[in-house]
Amino acid sequence: MTIAREMARCGVSRAVRGGLPDRADRVTAEWLSSVLGKQVRSVSVLSQDSGTAARARIALDAEPGRVFLKLTPRDVQQQVLMNVVGMGHREVLFYRAVAGDLPIRVPRCYAAFDDPTLGRIAVVLEDLTGKATFRDVRDDVSLAEAEAVVDAFADLHAALWQSPRLSGELAELGPLRRSPVVGMFGRALVRRALAKPAKPVADLISADLARRSRVVSENLETLDAFWAAQPQTLTHGDPHLGNLFFEGGCPGFLDWQVATICPGIRDVAYFLVTSLQPSTAREHERGLVDRYADRLAGAGVKADPETLWTWYRAVASEAYIAAMATAGAGERMQSRAVARSGVERAAAAVEALDTFDAVAALIGVDH
Repeated sequence: MTIAREMARCGVSRAVRGGLPDRADRVTAEWLSSVLGKQVRSVSVLSQDSGTAARARIALDAEPGRVFLKLTPRDVQQQVLMNVVGMGHREVLFYRAVAGDLPIRVPRCYAAFDDPTLGRIAVVLEDLTGKATFRDVRDDVSLAEAEAVVDAFADLHAALWQSPRLSGELAELGPLRRSPVVGMFGRALVRRALAKPAKPVADLISADLARRSRVVSENLETLDAFWAAQPQTLTHGDPHLGNLFFEGGCPGFLDWQVATICPGIRDVAYFLVTSLQPSTAREHERGLVDRYADRLAGAGVKADPETLWTWYRAVASEAYIAAMATAGAGERMQSRAVARSGVERAAAAVEALDTFDAVAALIGVDH
């Protein structure tokens, strides 16, 4: 019923103009004037593309001169996915409710709108072109950059560690799998991705690794309950290198579509597994986890380094799941080269960290 409802809403959205622009060429000077609170006489689209959201760079004849817009995806399937999962709403809520309070670098948000009737979003952000450098998941970070990102994670997580806001205004940012619809389809996707690796990456997964990964697919509900019982905070949720930018050596964070309330160590593991060369990760990841614990302690958050290390080893499974699911989705999500790079790094991590043994020990099952 949820998918049918979203498909119908998507059809209505494409048939009417509504109050929010649904594509870049419908962004008018009048609309931007109302958003920015200043007179805008002309706008022009500098660039645009569309994936899980439509994105466009817009030039205007008023300060700030350029803006970056995130809008409803152009592709029907992507729009339905965005609304079923609630990705657009999550990002709007993040920017409206909490982005300005955080001690980390995020793009300045001029306005964020969510139209629940038509299932549209519009987020007007600072255009970072020329100010920052960007990479994709095939790239690497240096140890110094990894340290800076880990520090930023600690600052982000400490700011809302066990905060009452998590059960108040930010409660809708709870884990995606708690949603009945998302949970059902998400668990099915995880089980399929782990049981039968996609052809483009099947050669990277040994039969033994596929067998051992079943401890995750066979115990998803138990794992979710375990993580829900641990200290919670606000996490980015998808901190691969393509969702970060750097200004000099200072990291910033983009794409808050899956901002999630969960244990903070998930962000740390996901980033380090996907963004460091495997040899660099294996040499330094324990020290980086200790660094994270020390920075949390400096902010008044007690977090035992040994426990965090055990959790890190186990939650590396999330990076592996994400990489396998991305590969299974084919070119709709990432190119084959990007997908293979992600799976190679994640597989190397879960092998070296004995991740699936750590998962089994955490939830008390035989493996």
